[in-house]
Amino acid sequence: MNERWKKEILHLLLDKYERTAAYQKGELPDRRVMLRFYDSGKTDFSAYDIDNHFVRAEINETVIAMQAARWIDFEWMRGEECHILRRVWLDFSNIEAVYQAAQRQSAKQSALLILQELEQEIAAVSTDWIIAYYSETKAYIETKNRLGSRLPADKAERNALYQMLRFIDSHSFTSLTERVFSEKCFGDSKYFETRMKSALLTIMRKTVSREMTDAELLQSIGISRYPEPLELRGSVVINGNDMSVFQSGFCLYSEEMETANITIPGTVTKVLTIENRANFFAYQQAADELVIYHGGHYSPSKKKLFEKIAAAMPKNSTWLHWGDIDLGGFRMLLRLRTEILPTVQPYRMNIPELQAYRDFTQPFSGDYAEKLQKLSEETLLSDCRACIDYMLMHKIRLEQEAMLT
Repeated sequence: MNERWKKEILHLLLDKYERTAAYQKGELPDRRVMLRFYDSGKTDFSAYDIDNHFVRAEINETVIAMQAARWIDFEWMRGEECHILRRVWLDFSNIEAVYQAAQRQSAKQSALLILQELEQEIAAVSTDWIIAYYSETKAYIETKNRLGSRLPADKAERNALYQMLRFIDSHSFTSLTERVFSEKCFGDSKYFETRMKSALLTIMRKTVSREMTDAELLQSIGISRYPEPLELRGSVVINGNDMSVFQSGFCLYSEEMETANITIPGTVTKVLTIENRANFFAYQQAADELVIYHGGHYSPSKKKLFEKIAAAMPKNSTWLHWGDIDLGGFRMLLRLRTEILPTVQPYRMNIPELQAYRDFTQPFSGDYAEKLQKLSEETLLSDCRACIDYMLMHKIRLEQEAMLT
């Protein structure tokens, strides 16, 4: 029996077997799982060259020996008995022996081991989107008894993925460039970019956002190709320097946030975060206002900035947030209230604005409406419920750029 042909034939048959609906249900198929060797000129095993006597004879001998071992069964072409094989199929009465002969674990056995790995990883992390990814992957494997494309089949590659997600979950950094992140996580400055970046982005698109760009997704967890600029405008003192002299605004870089000492003069009565950059630049703030560019899903560095701003706010000042009047805008408001300051107020995110800019509103789908309805049930957004109910009733949303018209 030729070991090469034995393994190739058994692996092809087992691959086909593990793709069947019966296998995924934990049952044996009621139809043969077979390979065509030579059937009216068609084949599923291209190595079987009927014109090459030595190869054909070697494969024939291997197939006959595998039948004797009760791993497979076969049939000859009519009129070509003992000469040309027509079809080969699995012998389900001895399927465990087939796996042993192929020196392979069944997909089901592999799945059970990986489910144990996932349970360990879920217990080891606390980040919502990482837990969601592991939980969804676990549910898929439990249902299908196979990995699909949810996790690498290679153990070393899975371990690298687990290592990366644990490092991100550790919150041991607020801002790192890609190369530095890779060096700290893997001990190799290029490993993340060449081996892991694509996998991380695929996971984050499914569990964090499908709308954000690759750069925005990575920035949201503190990874960027270059340091992130944090833009502000108004009365604020940073490391003893009065930044109000920069009337058009200024920026800090993410790497400076850990050591930045922020003081806000008592003359400031309002802090305003603005989601969209165009609106941030267009907004004409008064002398008693500090304006900050919020952007989308904010990064750990921007969160650190917001925390320092909240801690430095004068006693009688108010924090407002101006975002799109849509799902994302209200999610940002909720996150600010949850993570930074529960008293953050919405600015121009109300029914009168929807009515005033009715011609610039956009419709949304049923799936979007379901997510918006669920968001409206958040206790911390109870004061926004009337606006969200109006959006749901009329199925409209408004991007804040429209208010610049």
